[in-house]
Amino acid sequence: MSPHDQMHRLHRMLRIAGAIVPKGRRSTWHAEWVAEISYVYLDDPAAADSLAQGLLPDAISLRKLDLQHRWESIDWRSPAVCIKFLTGCLAVLFAINFLQPHVRHLLSSIWGVWTFGTFVTLAIFAVPSTVVVSGYGACEAYRGDAASAWQRFARWRFLITKFVLAALCGYFLAVQVILLLPPVLKPLEGGLAIACGLIFNAFTMTWVFTDQRQRCPTCMRSLRHPAHMGVPSWSLLHANATEEMCDQGHGLLHQPEWRTSWFENARWVQLDRTWRELFRD
Repeated sequence: MSPHDQMHRLHRMLRIAGAIVPKGRRSTWHAEWVAEISYVYLDDPAAADSLAQGLLPDAISLRKLDLQHRWESIDWRSPAVCIKFLTGCLAVLFAINFLQPHVRHLLSSIWGVWTFGTFVTLAIFAVPSTVVVSGYGACEAYRGDAASAWQRFARWRFLITKFVLAALCGYFLAVQVILLLPPVLKPLEGGLAIACGLIFNAFTMTWVFTDQRQRCPTCMRSLRHPAHMGVPSWSLLHANATEEMCDQGHGLLHQPEWRTSWFENARWVQLDRTWRELFRD
């Protein structure tokens, strides 16, 4: 191989491997590798080729470290991540349904409109029962007595957004389930749509309210570090509950293990600003 061809090959390898390196480290990485390869090439061109074989593995390792750091830095307890996750699920299900011509035609037909209307109606009617099952309505954290108007608005906005996204995800998933049925069950599509609506809405709405209940009413972040307090024998005269805390120092949620007349529902203990110094990273 001529020196010109060898240099052209080395530059091509640098360019390909550099495209894999994270953008923030690309210029430094490129400068370091150019300096090393140039130094080795002056003494032994063949050794420069051997050294260049490490370009791609090094670039891949840097990309893996970057992806790992990005994954670990995701704040999974934040409400924004929850909404992004639901939006991503909805986008995937929407694409799966509308990229299939026969499904797209079916959803725009009278059957599709009727199924969607039925599903939305069942989702609305499922709210009262799921509120009771999830215990959301009994949680003192969400009565809003000490909350500001903005905090109450943020709670409702977050809850309604989750409700809409979860219901739409359930609808598109139910459509796929109905379409997978064997031809012999096609005459029962109407009844199956209602059955799927009941089942999927029961699961999605229960998750929506259960997830909301396990979040801080101030910042809407998921609570963490559950700790059991007391023993079963303390249920009548003391405390037998699970305590979870907001990692921003807004408060503590006490959920009773056994419901008693004096400790029947979950209670939220609001902490003042002096406590937040202890929760700083």
